[in-house]
Amino acid sequence: MIRSQCGKIKSFVQCKELVIAATLHFGSMMLCGLIYILLPEDTHLRWGLTYWLIWVALLSPFALMMAARKRRWKLAVRLYGGLTGTFLWMSAFFLHVIGSDIFFPPTCFCKDGDYLARQYRYDFFDNDMTAVYKISGLTEKEVAFYNYRAPDSIKVYESLNAIVFYCPSEVVDDPFPNDTIGRLCVIEQLYDRPMESGRKKELERLSRRLGIPLGRMLVEKMH
Repeated sequence: MIRSQCGKIKSFVQCKELVIAATLHFGSMMLCGLIYILLPEDTHLRWGLTYWLIWVALLSPFALMMAARKRRWKLAVRLYGGLTGTFLWMSAFFLHVIGSDIFFPPTCFCKDGDYLARQYRYDFFDNDMTAVYKISGLTEKEVAFYNYRAPDSIKVYESLNAIVFYCPSEVVDDPFPNDTIGRLCVIEQLYDRPMESGRKKELERLSRRLGIPLGRMLVEKMH
């Protein structure tokens, strides 16, 4: 009788494990699908929530396979988990290679108020750009991206629609000597909007006051 009760308890625990693993698997995949459909490409959830869900979705097929220990479900569940896990990991690696941030959120360089400067990747081999995001509730929305590498600080002048980048010096490895690029400080436009007539003088005054030149993108906008 004791053996029978132990068997029932063991069967109950195994069933619960399978239910929990299946809930995590299908729930994470459904939430990832909803995020992909509902959130624009230039917007992602704060605190890396999207990436936590992606990792749960990637690892859940293996949890599903380990939880399937009853003979009645073992073969079918493990076959499903193996095929699904292989497909999900191959898809994730493919998206990573073509430039999508799948496994980890883009590196955050610095922050000023509600604005964040993060690494921007056009593709797998291009890591020399910076994207600026604005925090809004549970999301971060991309404002613009710039051809500046790894700023150590930014300063946003929202009323002037301007942002200042402070980029540290860096050593560039060439085939022969190493070139050192000095510290870069530049003012750029924040949002892609038409330039108001009075804004040009304000930006020029800001440039003189800070002793920082206007960036190429902003100069082209002013002419």
